[in-house]
Order: sequence, then structure tokens, then C-alpha cells
Amino acid sequence: MPHSADHLHRAFVCAAIASAATIVPWQVADAQGPAGPLPTVAPTRLEETIRVDGLLNEAAWATVDPVTDFRQYEPLNGEAATERTEIRVAYDDEFLYFGVRAFDSDPARIIARQFERDSFIDADDSISIAIDTLNDNRTALAFQTNVLGTQLDLQLSEAGSFNLSWDTIWYSKGNIDELGYTIEIAIPWFSLRFKPADELTMGLNLERIIRRKNEKVNWPYLSRDYAFSTVSQYADMVGIRGAKRGANLEVKPYGLAGHSRLLDETSNELDAGLDVKWGVTTDVTADLTFNSDFAQIESDDLRVNLSRFGLFFPEKRDFFLERADLFRFGLAREVEVFFSRRIGLRDGQAVPILAGARAYGQPGNTNFGLMTLWTKDVTGIPAEHFSVARVQQNVLGRSAIGGIYTRRSGDSAFEDTTTGGDAQFLFGTNILVRGSFAHSARPGVESGSWFTSVSASQRRDLYDWSVQYVDVGDQFAPGMGFVRRSDQRRITTNMHYKPRPGGETVRQLTFGLRYDRVENQRGLLESESIRPGFLILFQSEDQGTLLYRDAFERVPYGFAIAPGVEVPPGEYDNNQVTVDFVTNPARSWSVGATFVGGGFFGGTIKSTTLNLGLRPIPRINLRSENQYDVVDVPGGSFESLVTRFAASYYFSPALTTRAVVQYSTLYDEFVVNFRARWIYTPGSEAWLVYDEGRLLGGPLSTLHDRALILKVVHNLRF
Repeated sequence: MPHSADHLHRAFVCAAIASAATIVPWQVADAQGPAGPLPTVAPTRLEETIRVDGLLNEAAWATVDPVTDFRQYEPLNGEAATERTEIRVAYDDEFLYFGVRAFDSDPARIIARQFERDSFIDADDSISIAIDTLNDNRTALAFQTNVLGTQLDLQLSEAGSFNLSWDTIWYSKGNIDELGYTIEIAIPWFSLRFKPADELTMGLNLERIIRRKNEKVNWPYLSRDYAFSTVSQYADMVGIRGAKRGANLEVKPYGLAGHSRLLDETSNELDAGLDVKWGVTTDVTADLTFNSDFAQIESDDLRVNLSRFGLFFPEKRDFFLERADLFRFGLAREVEVFFSRRIGLRDGQAVPILAGARAYGQPGNTNFGLMTLWTKDVTGIPAEHFSVARVQQNVLGRSAIGGIYTRRSGDSAFEDTTTGGDAQFLFGTNILVRGSFAHSARPGVESGSWFTSVSASQRRDLYDWSVQYVDVGDQFAPGMGFVRRSDQRRITTNMHYKPRPGGETVRQLTFGLRYDRVENQRGLLESESIRPGFLILFQSEDQGTLLYRDAFERVPYGFAIAPGVEVPPGEYDNNQVTVDFVTNPARSWSVGATFVGGGFFGGTIKSTTLNLGLRPIPRINLRSENQYDVVDVPGGSFESLVTRFAASYYFSPALTTRAVVQYSTLYDEFVVNFRARWIYTPGSEAWLVYDEGRLLGGPLSTLHDRALILKVVHNLRF
């Protein structure tokens, strides 16, 4: 195959160029941090109750020795922080407390704009706390807040995965004064998972962001070769006595009232449901859901698909997002054996969930998750039963082996049983080796229903690399999974060299090279590409990217990319250039611009993306996202604009509003969504939601759907 050989020749030439870049005599500006064992902190037990008001005015705080030795992570790794930070750690029978005194030489320039829960608090001056509650050097719970008391909580793992959708109950308040700012944080023991003992030891990492300086400082010192999620680098928090998780039953009833219309059918809705969380043991939790409802979920983004493979839409429903990391298996957004959007959704429309149950936990060194759900019978769609079981066994310090089982039944068109096993081994400095295998069994399918993946990678500050082999059978289609591309054997290599030249302008440069080769199961080359690239990161945290993609694509069958425009079967060279520039999102204004241009299936493509953000005052957040495509191929030509405008107003961190308007010219789709959220007490909230979808223009101009819904969820703990 001469075309393949020609591409391989170019691959080796580009690889040689990338390798030559690694010997350019850059001076790497990375100060050496403190060496020696990780430090410890012993929280002080308090007899006085702390009122969380952000003022640190209780006499008890004066009895607690602060943690002070914060070192820079960025921009000068290992150097002393430019502003002093004191964090006091204390506890009583009910709470773990953190008292923050963040000194600032210019308090008027402290940035505090993020009001919405689980928003991008990194854009503000902020404090982050990560706790390895099980003291296993593998997983941690993280809590981030700013001086407004806005909260973000998430689950972290040593291997680098995280779950931003995990939410729990905790309290935070802040205050700005002439010295800087103070923050008080109280985390109930029932919000932390740990094994009871006479004396507890947990891992602890503390981080402060000084936003206007783009400075990030940590205690203990953290080398750039590691991240905030590298649990094995945490300090020890020792000597905690008498901590008890307390209440082990949480009941969350909801009530809903609304009016909706779908095409020509209208209905009034009055409904109720129940979620129950039961701490069966200190290691195992069970969740039950009855008549589940997700009315508060924002609509999916409108998108245009310019490939012959399916689009991936992320999960947004809270029930499935909690502990979603435990059920992950396969390759994110490419081959996922368990993809929760298969449950309760069919062709983008909701299918009511009658009931469900889930259990998960970590008894000893075993992580497990079980989930089963039943959907209701609706017009044209039979009732279905979905089940998944996932287990992972911790081995060799920071590694794990595991397996998965999924079963979908009730609809013969989708009936399937899928089983699989996987392993990951983490050792040295971020060297990660992974492997997985799965097999799907469907009636009438005799062969080709397998998936295999093997990969190795390493991430360090100066360089990173990865190599991966993926094999997907032509009949692999797990009934509860997502497969973007079946019938493939793919090898991917990726490498980056990332020097830091020093100076006041440029923080880091990245020279990269990626190579992909895809054959089908008959050994026929279908895709091959090589992509050299360059990225520059400024000290301002603005960044620019330049990529060149030299790609070959064999199209075995024609496919439509727009109404009346089809790409016919054939062989194509799709050589494209990408230019991208993104400003620091922490600014009161931000810009992201991307241009992609070049060959496209025998023709040309020019794709421009422009994203604009504006915070005229902290309580208002405006964002516009726009993608304009001009496509000209032998099968036709078209122009497409997809625009999305979002406006948010924040009364307080507990009361927020957001309106989103989307429009696509290609299909004349118009979608509007408005949400008001009131967290009237931690764990309890009310939602007011309005949704509307329309098809505009021509004979298809019609209202497709509309809904106005009020939903209240109340949290009861026993």
C-alpha cells in the first residue's frame, strides 16, 4: 500500500523533528523544592462550638497552631509563597474544621466572582482542601471555596480521574478585611467516608490560589511532576479521636408540579418521588430511587456532526453522576461498556424510570458498585430492566484489577449481556499501564463482539508520552454502552516535550507529535494521521496552539453531513491546520477563538469558533459560544452556524438563575432553557425550570416541546 508507506515516511520525519526539539538547550526554570519526609499535622480537639461565619473570632481558634509553610506550585515551583497563608485544623464530635487566614498585600484586588455551586472556582482567589479519608494513598475527597462561600466538591484518585458531580453537605463562609481574607469551613463527619478507629490518620493537601498573580501554593510542597490529585504526596493528618459518622439514613422526597407540551399533546403534571441513601455499614452505602425525575437538567448542546461516527453527549442526571467514576470501563467517549444515558433516554427523549437501587463501597481493599433500574412502558417503547455490577481489587500499593457485568432486557432490539475485565498498574513517577477486555452477547450474533485495549503512559512536567492499542470487533455493541467506532484495530502514539524557558512572559512551551493508524478487522487501512503541534502558555495563563494534521481517510460507504449533502465512498486526504487562542478564564472578560481549515473529503472546510465571556459585575455572567462552518465537497456545499448564549444572575451562592438560548441554522433548531435554583438549606433545594424547543422556518416551523416545572427536593437525615 504505497499511500500507507508514504504516510509512515512522513511520520518518521516528524518524529525526528520532535526528538530534535528535546535537545534544544532551554533553561528549565523549576526551582527545587524541599526534600525529606512528608509533614504531619495534628488537628486540635475543640470544646467550644464554632459558628461558621467566616470571621475566625472564636477564642478556640487561638489555641490551634496554624499550617504556614506554603510553597509555590506555579509559577516558581518550590519557592516561598508571595503572600502568607495560615490554615488551622481542628475538630469536635460533629465536624472537621478549617480556619483560613489568607494575608494579602492588596485586599482591594482579591477576586471573588463565582457564585454558582460547582462552578469554576479556580477563576477566583480560593482555598482547596483534599482529604484522603481512607488513608489508602489512592482516593481523596476535595472541597474548594472562595471568600463568597461558594462551594465545589469532588472525588479524586491517584491515577488522575475525578468526579466533579459528587456533592455532599458542608459549610463555608468568608470575609474580606484590611489584612486579606478569612474563611471558615466545617465538614460534618457524616459527609466523610472513613473506617472508625480509636485514632484516625488521614491524608491532607491544602492549596491556595492567588488569582491576580496567577499563583498557586500548596502545603505540603508539591513538585510539578505531580498534581493536586496525587494522593500519595499528601501530608498525614494524625491523632483524630472520637470521630463518628453519626446518621446513616438520608431520605430525599421530591414534589413536582408542571405543564408540558410535546408536539400537539399537552398535559398537566403533579408528581412525587423519593430517593433514599442508607449507610449499611461504615464501608457500604445503598441508594434507592422511586419514580425518578430529572426535570431540572439543562438541555443538551446543539451540535453539527461532520464525521461518519456518532456524537457523544455527556450524562447530566445527578443519580447517575454520583460515583460515576466507579462504573467507568473502557475508553472515555470512545468505547464505554457502561454509558448511563442508555437508561431512561431513547433518541433524546426521556423514558420514565419506575425504580432503581444502587449499592457501593470499599470493604477492605475491594471497591464495588451494583446498580439495577426499571423503566416504564410508554407508547412504542416497552418496559426495560438494566443491571450493572463493577468490582475493583486494590493490589500492589497503587494498582488495581477488576471486572464488569452489564445486562439489558425487556426490549428484544437491545437485549444484551456484556462482561469484561480490566487492570491498571501505577508505579514510579506517574507511569501508568492499563489493559481491558470485554465481550457482548446478543441474540443472533455469533462473532466479532469483543473489545480490547492496552496502553502505557507517563506524565511529567518536562515531558509526557503515551502509546495505545485498541481492537473493537465489527459486532461489538454493548446494550448499555457507547461505541463511537466499531470494526477497528487502532494504534496511537503521543509525545510532548514541555520546556520552561524562564522569564516574565512565557511560562511553558509544548512541542507535540501524535500518530494514529486504524485498520478494520480485515486488515484494510481506513484512517491514518500524523499531527505535529505547538502550544505556548504565557505567565498570564493565556495560551495559543498551532496544529497541522496530515490525514488519510478511506470511506467504505457514503454518509450525510448535512441535508442533501453526502460524502461518497472513496479515499481522501484531509490535511488541515488548526490555530487556537484562549485567554485566561479568570479575567472579567475572556476570549477563545479557533480556526480549522484545509482538505475535507475531496473538498475544503473552514471552521471558525468564537467564544466570548463577560463578567460586568460579579453577580452577572454572560457567555456566547459560536461555531461557523463553511463546507464544500463534491457531494454539495453548505454553511452552518450554531450559536449558544448563556446569561446568569446570582443573588447569592444559594440562589442562582441561568438562561440559555441555542440556535442551529442547519436544521433551524431553536432551544431555550431557564433554571432558577434555590438551595434553602444544605442538601435541600428548589428548582423552577422552563424549556422550549422549536423547529423554525419553512413547512417544518413548529413548536416541538415546551415545559414549565417547579420541583422541590428536601433532605431528611436520621
